[in-house]
Amino acid sequence: MHGWRIGRIFGINIEIHFTWLIIFGLILSAVIQQISGEAPQASRANLWITAVITTLLFFVCLILHELSHSLMANRLGADVSRITLFVFGGVAQMKREPDSPASEFKVAIVGPLTSAALAGIFYVLHIALKSLGVSRVWWTAAGWVATINLALAIFNMLPGFPLDGGRVLRSILWNAWNNLERATRVASTVGRWFGYGMIFLGFLAVIGGQFGGLWLVALGWLLSSVAAGSYQRMQLQQALGDVYVHDLMSSPVATIPADAGLDRAAHYYFMAARFTAFGVEEGGEIVGVIRMEHLQQVPRERWAFTRVGDVMMPLDRDKMTIDSDEEAVEALMQMAQNDCGRLLVTDHSGNIIGIISHSDIVRLVKVRGGLGL
Repeated sequence: MHGWRIGRIFGINIEIHFTWLIIFGLILSAVIQQISGEAPQASRANLWITAVITTLLFFVCLILHELSHSLMANRLGADVSRITLFVFGGVAQMKREPDSPASEFKVAIVGPLTSAALAGIFYVLHIALKSLGVSRVWWTAAGWVATINLALAIFNMLPGFPLDGGRVLRSILWNAWNNLERATRVASTVGRWFGYGMIFLGFLAVIGGQFGGLWLVALGWLLSSVAAGSYQRMQLQQALGDVYVHDLMSSPVATIPADAGLDRAAHYYFMAARFTAFGVEEGGEIVGVIRMEHLQQVPRERWAFTRVGDVMMPLDRDKMTIDSDEEAVEALMQMAQNDCGRLLVTDHSGNIIGIISHSDIVRLVKVRGGLGL
């Protein structure tokens, strides 16, 4: 999941997904309601300024929560390069999972501990501001930030994978059984059932007239689906082993000129090479990808008058490229996330050096499975 980059801390990119705007608006509304209820005498300007600052403080705390995970993971070799804030909170995107139960436990537990520490800090600030006679608006805001951080710590410690508590549970089971697959299966099952429980409670709340229950339904659905996806990812990682994108990519990328007509592309490229996709080249650079389906969407009588560049999929580096040193399972997950069958492969300088397809990876999984490797 990529977003707009807003900064870089300790070598880790901080990004905001567009869905973050939704939760920002909801949190801002909740803060305004909370502060106006506690301090009805506050002016409208003071209320809005305090609410915006408080909401931003909450997201700073969220970043610190994810940053604590990331710094611990990087210290233990898991290689986190990006934190993305989105509608349901934040996620630190690790390139590889911790390699031992102890590492898993340390990476998981540090996030809730950070949130709990922030809750304590803001609670002390709340008491201090209140005792100093500062405006009720400000000590109410500090109390809200303390409460939401405590809630974040408690929610994340629920023993449902992939929440932090679920990862702690997995680390304990992993250590007890010495079996990562079994530990992940149990922890993700618990995560799915926690999600189903949240969905059920959310529906009961909606039936009772509390439409805030829809948020609980959404969180439950996310938790159950991500729990199932995390287990599938782990299975794929085991099936693929230490296979990287550069091991499976085809290089160089077969290309078609952007100004070529579709008639020429069909006969001299697709038919001749028997490929189902090509890079599109213009000015010596790859500017997009054209697939067989793109030709199929254009009436045959228009092929002679339509250029490849008119129907190609323009290059979107966030969605359509992957670094050659990424694990093959990461390429597979990116393809699934962006609903595409192939990715262009780049080197460390961002130059496109190859292409990898879904079928390349699936073929390896089938061969390994068939041979019992």
